[in-house]
Amino acid sequence: MLRISFRQVSGDPPTLMLASCVRFCTDGTLRGADNCIVARNVEGCWMVGGKLHRELECDGPVRVRVGLSDHGEPLHIGPFTHLHTSAGVLYGDDKCLNIVMPGRQPRRDGDCAQLTLISEGGGRGQA
Repeated sequence: MLRISFRQVSGDPPTLMLASCVRFCTDGTLRGADNCIVARNVEGCWMVGGKLHRELECDGPVRVRVGLSDHGEPLHIGPFTHLHTSAGVLYGDDKCLNIVMPGRQPRRDGDCAQLTLISEGGGRGQA
């Protein structure tokens, strides 16, 4: 299982979530394995549980599936022990992966269309 911590804008304690996989989509939604929306991107922050969160951290082991466009084969990277974002960019085990999180606006050419975090112990993940 992945342990995902959303850090709040106000500095309050993070919002925690456990999941086998989550998918960040171009439309600004974060979806669980059942395709249910669990968060929305609002002006560069994640709205989770009625509160804005600036960044997130994920403890794994976790693999990352990156869809660079709406077509084509996704790129699989990892596993990583720890992922986190900073200014909307993804870092794996404290190294910049140069991946901008989907859902940020304005979207630029080359930004990934989908990003899925998959628990290394949880199979291939269908999110």
